[in-house]
Amino acid sequence: MQDALCAIERRRYDWGSKFALLNFPNVKDDNIMATRKFTPEELQAIRRLAKQWGKIVVRHAFGEQGPGLDVDLTQMEEVAYAAAQGLTAGALEEATAQQGQQLGEQLPCPQCHRLCPVKPEERPIQAKGGAFQLREPKGYCPTCRRDFFPSASAP
Repeated sequence: MQDALCAIERRRYDWGSKFALLNFPNVKDDNIMATRKFTPEELQAIRRLAKQWGKIVVRHAFGEQGPGLDVDLTQMEEVAYAAAQGLTAGALEEATAQQGQQLGEQLPCPQCHRLCPVKPEERPIQAKGGAFQLREPKGYCPTCRRDFFPSASAP
């Protein structure tokens, strides 16, 4: 009897895992959006670029002569950490703003499908590399009297 129940549970679990594969989180206008994967070489090029910006940050923080002998590694690390947080915030704010602009100024309401104006609304987000301000697209449908967020409206 127990073997029969385990077989039923195993089939239900298999069906559930197949169903999970049909979930498409990157859907816009019923089209599956491509998910871009960066190659290790592309990521290394980005690291090299950020490293060059690190040299600029040091010149800005300590002057052309660099840090004096009275500056210890902890102080240098504080500057580097602040720079990394600023770089993260700037990159994420710019990338999400550009992505939000691609949606346009009007989008259909997810409930009644009427075209409604979409405006950005800022909110703080905590990412791995630090906090940044997300300019999230927010729509309002006067017919349904509801707000909607196009980036989260996909099935």
